[in-house]
Amino acid sequence: MEGFYFFWATWISWVLVTFFMRHSLARTLFGFAILLTISLSGFSFDFAGHRIFATVFLLAVIGYLFIFASKRVGRGTFGSICLGIGYTGMLLWELTNPIALPIPRTLIFSLILFALVFYLTRDFYLQLGIICLGFAMGEVMYLLLLDIYGLHQEAGGFKALDVLGTVLLLLIVAKLAGELRKYLRNRSKWTAKRT
Repeated sequence: MEGFYFFWATWISWVLVTFFMRHSLARTLFGFAILLTISLSGFSFDFAGHRIFATVFLLAVIGYLFIFASKRVGRGTFGSICLGIGYTGMLLWELTNPIALPIPRTLIFSLILFALVFYLTRDFYLQLGIICLGFAMGEVMYLLLLDIYGLHQEAGGFKALDVLGTVLLLLIVAKLAGELRKYLRNRSKWTAKRT
């Protein structure tokens, strides 16, 4: 059932953006980007014998837009390069690992990528940019490394998008938990009132 986590994550994200964000241009653009990602997830093309899905390029563009909007271009680019190298390393490790893991691949990759992006920055929008761009870079780097050895692989397939979707869900849950904590702290009678 490849693609299950990806579609759940994107539809949940779309519902949160559409119904719970304030009305603004950012909300419209987020909703459009999510729906475009869902729509393009099945389209692919062949490039030098490799199958590349359109979502790889779309996620790279979305990642760059988030990074440029955050005004921390250096940190975002460096973070996405680190995340892309880490993701490529995990894919290579999975390729050469002869032992099946007791933990599902999607879960272990997602937790590692979530921890890495959460360590790099606490800014939610920059985290989104880093994960989108780093994911796209990691897929392309993995494809190019396998091409050196004459192996053919697809980039941005549903198996990979499941990892991205799970990381996005973890980021959204962490953001919502932080907002809930802030709200409860401000409403609590045990903490001092903040002005």
